[in-house]
Amino acid sequence: MAIFMKATLKVDAYKANAVVDALVNKLGPMFEDYGWKMHGCFVERFGPVKPAVIIDLWEMEDMAHVERVMKGDAYRSDPRYLETMALLKEAVIEESLQFLEKRGGLMPTFYD
Repeated sequence: MAIFMKATLKVDAYKANAVVDALVNKLGPMFEDYGWKMHGCFVERFGPVKPAVIIDLWEMEDMAHVERVMKGDAYRSDPRYLETMALLKEAVIEESLQFLEKRGGLMPTFYD
């Protein structure tokens, strides 16, 4: 059964566009090389202006898939990861991760 990860980032509002670009064009493709699928990168449009809130929704095969990627840390030496780290360290104020099970809806999945 597929598992989903919702990553919520609170970032410096003035760096939000650069963070979205890094997530979509660097980290997204990098983690897709490990089999993770990004269903979307979302930016809150209403609510507090500062900090900006970015939400990514990822799909993995199962929790073992999450562990295989995170435990090995191979991604940490990937040039795309290294390129984004300075920006993320500077821009990200808070990050939280939630793991979810899909219980219905129309969104197609890759691993079910």
